[in-house]
Amino acid sequence: MFASLILSTALAAPPGAPAPPPAAPVVLDDATRAKLKEVAFRAAREGDAKTLKEYFAAGFAADEANSRSDTLLILATYYGHADAVEVILKQPKVGLGHRNKMGFTALDGAAFKGTVPLAKLLVAAGADVNGASDAGKTPLMLAALTGRTEMVEYLLGAGAKPGAADTAGNTPLSLARTQGAKEVVKLLEGAGKKN
Repeated sequence: MFASLILSTALAAPPGAPAPPPAAPVVLDDATRAKLKEVAFRAAREGDAKTLKEYFAAGFAADEANSRSDTLLILATYYGHADAVEVILKQPKVGLGHRNKMGFTALDGAAFKGTVPLAKLLVAAGADVNGASDAGKTPLMLAALTGRTEMVEYLLGAGAKPGAADTAGNTPLSLARTQGAKEVVKLLEGAGKKN
């Protein structure tokens, strides 16, 4: 709703000025673009799919990042908003592999939080289940570290490598053991025997 107000204000001719021709391209000043971006990022955090649709309909890109290098997709996923994630995934260049300043992708956020339905959406869209950060952390490692049994099971089924190791030598199994995540340990031990 707020985005509509800003867009309509930005797109309207100033008082007393003639209206632009219907096909004229709209040029927004930097302050208006920044405000719209702020609105879109708040919409992603809050799961406001309607505002995100308006943002994209106005020609804005889905892969823009904020000062923390979070994208709209990373935020919507981390905060668990399936409707917003679905809207973002319909856009070109969503940045499935984009990493924020902490080195996390949207799938990493879903794995860390244990939101399997969002992980399924991301993997179906092409997210890499074995994508590793600069430190070598994979979504499976994050799920194991946080004891997300259902997520670990899903990621293994989606092709995640249980024997992957990060730069410190940690594996999903060692991380699960360190955290005392017994069910996750069983799953990973079973997966290790199959490979």
